[in-house]
Amino acid sequence: MKKVISIILVTLLVVSLIAGCSSQKTSEQNQSSQQNQQQETKKLTIAVIPKALDSEFWLDVKNGAEKAAQENNVDLIVLAPDKESNVEQQFRIIEDMIQKKVDALLVAPCDSAGVVPFIDKANQANIPVFTVDTNADGGKIVSFVGTDNKLGGKIAGERVIKLLNGKGKVALIVGVPGQQTMRDRAAGFKEALAGAPDIKLVAEQPANSERALAMTVMENILQANPDLNAVFACSTLMAMGAMEAVEAAGKLDQIKVIGFDSQKESLEAIKAGKLDSLVAQSPFNMGYLGVKAAVDYINKKDVSNRIDTGTELVTKENVDKYMK
Repeated sequence: MKKVISIILVTLLVVSLIAGCSSQKTSEQNQSSQQNQQQETKKLTIAVIPKALDSEFWLDVKNGAEKAAQENNVDLIVLAPDKESNVEQQFRIIEDMIQKKVDALLVAPCDSAGVVPFIDKANQANIPVFTVDTNADGGKIVSFVGTDNKLGGKIAGERVIKLLNGKGKVALIVGVPGQQTMRDRAAGFKEALAGAPDIKLVAEQPANSERALAMTVMENILQANPDLNAVFACSTLMAMGAMEAVEAAGKLDQIKVIGFDSQKESLEAIKAGKLDSLVAQSPFNMGYLGVKAAVDYINKKDVSNRIDTGTELVTKENVDKYMK
């Protein structure tokens, strides 16, 4: 009888131990599952810092970023200086986002060299940095999301060569000199012109991507070069300013104006025959693919170090496609 009781007691003890272990394991599994769920549901905060928000271009970048943020459950912060030449204001915004410890930074640098120390500071805070539209001159970035600007400048140069049948005088109006975007567009344009020795680049001046300043710059160029045949402005706002100066001088038939970026007013100017053409980008894709790349990177997915958002020449023949 004692032996039977002992066996029963031992059996109960073993069952109790197994149940306790099972309960502990289940509790640990539940706790791990809850932690994983918390990690999965934690909203990322991503800051997008364009050069400005004063044009359709940058508003399209913002719209693309907002769409990607909505699709990926991201808290999005979009802040920008009041104009592209306000470099110090952009630096202060970047510094503030680093202090807020956002999960990723998307920056379109107003100054490609000056932004490098802030990229380094973000990396030290374990904040991944992506450049949008304009690349930086250094620093560790995950990816550049934007146009092949050198190719875009080359497309503009080839357009000028075609329009002038390989012979004539041209001018170049660039944006903020410290921006890699502008340097690349100008370099691509000059590279194309090098293949047409009878085309002379008679003037090259900056207008800080500002319409009014570009108009003044173009007026000065026309005074010095009354026999000018074409001008390439490295942004659509500058192209519109240059066009207004050419129109005021009564030389729309003589001087072909080529710009960069496509916005409603500039597209209408092409359709009206006042602006010859534009090298179109996809600013919406810059914002959309930039935020998407940041989310993928944070989630340990592979991200290319360069994401090309596309380039195309817009002329009177295909402008309707862009005006839809």
